[in-house]
Amino acid sequence: MLVLQSVKGYNLFICSSNDSGRRLDRVVKKMLPDVPAGLIYSGIRKGLIKVNGKKSKQSYRIEENDTIAVRESISYALENRRDHTDSVASAQLEEITVLRSRNLLMLNKPAGMLTHGEDSLAVLLDRGLTGIGSSLSFKPAPLHRLDRNTSGLIAISVTIKGASRFSELMREHRLKKYYIGICKGGPAKPQKLSDRLIRTGLKTRTAGSSPADETESKRAVTTVETILKKDGLTLCLFRIETGLTHQIRAQSAEAGFPLAGDAKYGGSVKGFRTFILHAFSLSFGEFDEICGFKECTAPLPAKSFNKAVSIFGRTELESAIDRIITIIIS
Repeated sequence: MLVLQSVKGYNLFICSSNDSGRRLDRVVKKMLPDVPAGLIYSGIRKGLIKVNGKKSKQSYRIEENDTIAVRESISYALENRRDHTDSVASAQLEEITVLRSRNLLMLNKPAGMLTHGEDSLAVLLDRGLTGIGSSLSFKPAPLHRLDRNTSGLIAISVTIKGASRFSELMREHRLKKYYIGICKGGPAKPQKLSDRLIRTGLKTRTAGSSPADETESKRAVTTVETILKKDGLTLCLFRIETGLTHQIRAQSAEAGFPLAGDAKYGGSVKGFRTFILHAFSLSFGEFDEICGFKECTAPLPAKSFNKAVSIFGRTELESAIDRIITIIIS
């Protein structure tokens, strides 16, 4: 948060491009989250919150370089805001950064880390990227999610422009997502899995024919191809066209080749404490000027890589990864 100065009982704030286009009331609520909404609304109505020295409506759309003046009696919560970057969190983020563009940050999320919630990637971002763009109302955040035990690429918005563009590409199904996993069994030839899935409790299952299932279920589409095979285990390449919770885990299990080590979906295998599923690549098919890249890949975590080497062999695994990259960019 950038406080220019305090003048005649008002704190002055400068708006950045990441605040542009947002309503005045929403910007102030974001920059002063500890202040009751009612106090903010009444402050705008009474002229205790102004824009460029003038009383404004709650619906006023902020422009870059606008100055918001907030009466000190309302902005009392400023002292509770943390505006410095946590150096430890910043170093942790640097270790998992794969690509950084003007509008997006691509991270290689470790397995075992939540995307949102307590002790999550979102919390790490809040601590390690404070102050990006000096925005009053915007902060970097994950643009999609990965399950706790899934590692790999996740996109982070650095600007509003980047967030809007990435979301647009997802809505238009122009974003190709590729995952690498080790399965118990596997398809003999490339296979397209198309099911209607429904979430029940902590598990995702294939929907039945009941009216309730038909109403609540969602269509899931995944293509899968065997890349390596040895001793009943396969290294598979998945491409998801939809993004439902546990989609790959549920569909591969339904197809008869669950992820090795995924006990919840029938994939218990000796020597696997948990499953290996890695978001390996995100691709737009062509260079996107706003996102700043055409395709991005994240290497397998050391633990997963070493496990795969112990099964398939180092030379075979490295050749398989080269083949996967060829498939993705072709």
